[in-house]
Amino acid sequence: MPSRLVIGLLLGLGASIIWGGHAVVARMALNGQGFHLLDLGAMRYIPTGILLAPIAWRIRHRLLELGLWRVLALVTMGGVGNQLTFVGALQWAPAAHGGTIAPMTAPVVAAFAGWALLGERPTRGRVLALLVMLSGVLMIGWEGLATDRADVWKGDLMLVAAGGTWGVFGALLRLWQLPAIPAASAVAVVSALIVTPPWLAVAAGDFIALPWQLQLWMLFAQGIMLGILAMGMFARSLDLLGPTRAATLSVFVPVTGLLLAALVLGETMGAMQLLGAMVAVSGMLVAVLFTGRR
Repeated sequence: MPSRLVIGLLLGLGASIIWGGHAVVARMALNGQGFHLLDLGAMRYIPTGILLAPIAWRIRHRLLELGLWRVLALVTMGGVGNQLTFVGALQWAPAAHGGTIAPMTAPVVAAFAGWALLGERPTRGRVLALLVMLSGVLMIGWEGLATDRADVWKGDLMLVAAGGTWGVFGALLRLWQLPAIPAASAVAVVSALIVTPPWLAVAAGDFIALPWQLQLWMLFAQGIMLGILAMGMFARSLDLLGPTRAATLSVFVPVTGLLLAALVLGETMGAMQLLGAMVAVSGMLVAVLFTGRR
């Protein structure tokens, strides 16, 4: 039988590929397949919320103790608020930016949020690695200022916001001592309750008019693959590999995003953006492997 290491690597790699392809799927849906922004939110959270409700039920008492405003903060940072910010950005920014800027911004903000909220002061080496990552993100986003497509910068700023709020979400889970998988499940349930009414009022009619193949594809891509499969695969990878090795696989998220954007959408990145991606990925590897075990 395959070793725990091989199975863990394959599961973590599979989750990273799904996350890396998220921007490509969303970009195609919004700019060529006739989906509304709310369609992606509904397909992401309605099936996920239903399927994960039993897991969320386990921490119901803890959520009641936190109170409404803290729960809504989690939903904004790591639920439907974050997701709509990310996919909304792809109306302007290319998928290559979505697959790189947001996932590389998240660990930078997470580190400094952990410092501010939890007192987890990073080492000098980790700060340097994070600054390298940030410089890579800025190099990738340079296109938003230098290109003739004037709206790209709007999408890039939204991607920074999506990555940043996701980083804060992780820090809040630790601050409020919530287990990650049940908490993410609870966020999915609340997100489904929030996104369903506006979706029914604004976009559901046009969604129903789309070909059934597209409806099933978006349900599968957003709800099953992204909402459930990737989370489960990474959680199991974490058990098999440990946190440091599993976190290393997050490097494949931007790499996959760049490759799929080029292969599926024909997007190209200039020398500055490619150099920025390499710089940021290098900083990510150093941050995970050599500057701390948390």
